Amino acid sequence: MTYSKYFYPQDPKIPTPITIAIIILLIIFISRLFTTSPLPSRASKKGVKGLSIVNPSNNQVGIFWQTDAEESGWVIYGKNERTLNEIASDERDVQNKKKLYFNHFALLRNLKPDTQYFYKIVSNNQVIEAKNSTPFFFKTPTIQTSVLNLNPAYGKVIKENGQPLENAFVFILLDKAFPLITLSKTTGEWLIPLNLILNKETLKNETVNPEDKLTIEIIASDRKKSKIASDISTVSPLPQTVIIGKDYDFLNKEDILSVFSDNKTKTTQIEILFPKDSGVIPGNKPIIKGTAIPGNEVEVIIESVKNYSFKTKADRGGIWSVIVTEGLPAGSNRLLIRTKDTSGKNVQLTRTFSIAKSGEQVLAAATPEATFIPTEVPTIDLSPTLFYTPYASQSPIVSESPPTSGINFIPFSVASASLIILGLGILLAF
Repeated sequence: MTYSKYFYPQDPKIPTPITIAIIILLIIFISRLFTTSPLPSRASKKGVKGLSIVNPSNNQVGIFWQTDAEESGWVIYGKNERTLNEIASDERDVQNKKKLYFNHFALLRNLKPDTQYFYKIVSNNQVIEAKNSTPFFFKTPTIQTSVLNLNPAYGKVIKENGQPLENAFVFILLDKAFPLITLSKTTGEWLIPLNLILNKETLKNETVNPEDKLTIEIIASDRKKSKIASDISTVSPLPQTVIIGKDYDFLNKEDILSVFSDNKTKTTQIEILFPKDSGVIPGNKPIIKGTAIPGNEVEVIIESVKNYSFKTKADRGGIWSVIVTEGLPAGSNRLLIRTKDTSGKNVQLTRTFSIAKSGEQVLAAATPEATFIPTEVPTIDLSPTLFYTPYASQSPIVSESPPTSGINFIPFSVASASLIILGLGILLAF
């Protein structure tokens, strides 16, 4: 019997099953490193334009920006400028499948009221920062205890060939207020609530009146634009369908009347224009408008929980309208108008419509379909600017650090170390 094994030290051996398990784990770890998307690199000498804070509220804020080329883009953000661990994808991206756009829009959700947040733009896997390689920032407003009692702005935009324009960005721009933004639907229709208009400086509700001027700018995915000059009283809805690429001026009341005087809507016709039959209205004060014989009296009755009665006259363009001063209850309502035709005979028209319950999404039903021939008006010089930089020191620039190729070398370093460890493990095992 050999006793030397009890007196001479033996080389330690790792059990074979443990060695096999380590090898498998290392293989899985290395394969994951090589299949993971590379981390965003420093930005090259490129940047974004039109960076703007839009649709701010106490719990969410929108970020809009544009790029010279079609690129993918998203936002990284957080409450600590050194820890931007939240991600907001473009609102049009589906299931993390990032598409290429000229115009980009991300919505930062689940924010805290009255809190400062920091963010950076990631464009084509390159980071866009503010000056001195610092993040951009904004502050959320406090919870608003009151909101404006205004009807939403809505309308429709079409292509030059008459087809609906989908996914066009629609901006409402009011002096001193944050821009409001939405995307047009598959039907070309869009709707923007006007119950939360915040001042850029105070982050409080901005006081607005029906006669206050505003600018609507529509930007298509191919960067074609339309500008509309209007006031608040004329955007619920816009008087006519917008053809992308053309500009409109609805501050001129004669131009508005001309919209209703085309071949489809003669001034000799008696018709209810708004609300549309069986339409669902967001807000409880619907637009009641129609056409009749110029100068003739029009009696308007709304049959709801209780009846509302109005009397008005058609103007020289044959247009009449009434303002509902008392909010209607949610549910079905019946509209009835009485007037006289050109021969003096009594004419009666009826229509049903519904007031949406609070929180219902009713864009498609609420927006009236276009029944007018759009007419182009001369391009005007609009004083409001579409975009602004949230803070003077935040003009979007790239990092001052030299640009890199965008390849992340960390996985390769870790992989090399793992292979060395793997080799050592095999030597120890055998």
